[in-house]
Amino acid sequence: MLSADEDKTFAFAVTADNKVIGSIGVFRQENIHRQTGELGYCIAEEYWGKGIMTEAVKQICTYVFDKSDIIRIYAEPFAYNAASCRVLEKAGFQYEGTLRNNAMKNGKVIDMRMYSLLKTVTYI
Repeated sequence: MLSADEDKTFAFAVTADNKVIGSIGVFRQENIHRQTGELGYCIAEEYWGKGIMTEAVKQICTYVFDKSDIIRIYAEPFAYNAASCRVLEKAGFQYEGTLRNNAMKNGKVIDMRMYSLLKTVTYI
């Protein structure tokens, strides 16, 4: 991450209790999608349900929208991951639809949900 292009990769550690408990990043897409960024995040299980990731999502979106020309940030959580979907909803993302049979995980074909946040929308 330290050698990544600062205009394409916005990645940060998520911290609590003076230690790293997760990570979060927005990754610029290419070509006609160059003003779109894909959001990804993870957090240690012991910190689930405490609002930490919702706050991290809000902060990184504010940072990316303020520091770049990105106008849309999207995320594709697994459809079965209600907690991750809720993080996005609480951070102001809008559900756009289900991407059916969109991924293979542990030998199973699974659906994903598409969420997005637009720069023109109040996001905090």
